[in-house]
Amino acid sequence: MILSQLLPDQIANSWDVTKRAIEASTPPTTTWTPNMLNKILTSLLCGRAQCWFGYTVKGDNRKLEAVLVTSILYDDISDTRNLLIYSLFSYGIDRGSWIGIFRTLVKYAAAKNCKRIVAYTSEPGIINLAKKLGGETSQTFISLPLTKE
Repeated sequence: MILSQLLPDQIANSWDVTKRAIEASTPPTTTWTPNMLNKILTSLLCGRAQCWFGYTVKGDNRKLEAVLVTSILYDDISDTRNLLIYSLFSYGIDRGSWIGIFRTLVKYAAAKNCKRIVAYTSEPGIINLAKKLGGETSQTFISLPLTKE
């Protein structure tokens, strides 16, 4: 699996595919609004977030296997930078491909002076893989909406 960060023109040209992947895998911290996808697109085009495509290559054919959106989070209180996997959507990839994706993200995060990679997930396979890669998975994410959604 090859994981590539998209450039702004590639993001714009592949927005239909990216948008569907984001819609299917938004984190629990978001609230759907009519303008939400436009805000995500703006963040991607302005560099506040990054879009990644994971694909396999066989001969002249490339097959899209995963779409990720990441963002660097800065915790002002602790002066810590972390790479957030904002959304991750896959088309049924194997464990080896997941490991390759995480290895690429580790290199990117280190180059951006991040201390860790963080993500939200309810997928048991991703949780188990994170554990096997030395990730901390014992915390529980709590979300209390202030209004009815």
